[in-house]
Amino acid sequence: MARGSTPKKVEGPRGVVWKMTVDVGVDPATGRRRQKKLTAPTRRELEVQAAKILADVSRGTYLEPEKKTLAEYLTEWLAMHGKSNLDPSTLRRYEGAIHQHIIPLIGSIPLAKLQPLHIQEMLAKDLAGGRRDNKKSRDRALSASTVLYHYHVLHKALNQAMKWRLITYNPADLVEPPRKTKTEKAVLNETEVAALLDGIRETYLYMPVFLIIYTGAREGEILALRWSDVDWDQNILHLRRSLYQRTPGQPLFKEPKNKKARAVDVSPVVMAELKKHRTEQRKQRLAFGPGYADLDLICCLQDGNPINPPTLSSVFRTKARRLGLPVTLHGLRHTHASLLLKAGVPAKVVSERLGHSQISITMDLYSHVMPGMQKDAVKKLDDLLAGKA
Repeated sequence: MARGSTPKKVEGPRGVVWKMTVDVGVDPATGRRRQKKLTAPTRRELEVQAAKILADVSRGTYLEPEKKTLAEYLTEWLAMHGKSNLDPSTLRRYEGAIHQHIIPLIGSIPLAKLQPLHIQEMLAKDLAGGRRDNKKSRDRALSASTVLYHYHVLHKALNQAMKWRLITYNPADLVEPPRKTKTEKAVLNETEVAALLDGIRETYLYMPVFLIIYTGAREGEILALRWSDVDWDQNILHLRRSLYQRTPGQPLFKEPKNKKARAVDVSPVVMAELKKHRTEQRKQRLAFGPGYADLDLICCLQDGNPINPPTLSSVFRTKARRLGLPVTLHGLRHTHASLLLKAGVPAKVVSERLGHSQISITMDLYSHVMPGMQKDAVKKLDDLLAGKA
């Protein structure tokens, strides 16, 4: 049971003070009892201070105050937790949020003294002018979505601090984060899809773009796809991994997002394109000679090496703009989903093709497509009840 010594009145160079020692439990590292010395100008203040500490010890919520700053903690958290629990691309984004936004604004505050108001003020400053990654746009306002991401990173880090018993509560829980602004995704219609494919048919963009449009897979999943992942008998593509590449020449194949492989059915049209592409790729391989990198990749450079994802995205965006189609490579994934939903394909099926962990994610992302589907549903119900079906 937690207890303390008898308060003692002590004469000092600055006058009378009251002192006592309280038992604050066992040190888990050494197994020895820990004690804390308290000092206050009056006996009453000393007893109040001691009572609070003893109550916290009894409840198991007492933490020894530390001088560690938020910046020091976040740096340790990234090294100890982030590198072993986050994939490289996510870790890079976390590092950017922490080192470019969170630490410059509130990093000097001691972790134990971090308050909700500190975090609220940080979010407000980010919204007003928190851009740090580009000299031309420095100090411009950040979007609510970006600031919300910074909040989630900090919240996650502080949750871990609670588990490590460095803080007694998460101050981010008491903060009002910005609301994410919903924007309609830029997608292509059927005519625009045809124009896009015609415009890039003779470039290395064609096959990865074609496969994203027809499967809804992520860019990294398509760039990691191997010929051995193709089931030629069942018309199925097995998405078992994803390509991450921070710098050219350093490919990293990892598990797909959500760490779940999935199988995607494709049409005879897709299978025909794959067979045609395989024939052309074999010709390129023979022409290139012994220096060809045999990685079994469906989408690759002329020498067989992986395509750098950021480079592909950049080249595609430039080409699409020249064709008068303001869509990103990731927007083709949205195009796939939107076209299927408009065609009446159940949202559950679309969600499975996209590899979403929950159908609610699909419903939230593509809610703008739903109004038209609602009208179709009402008409079908009327026809059914009227005996027209």
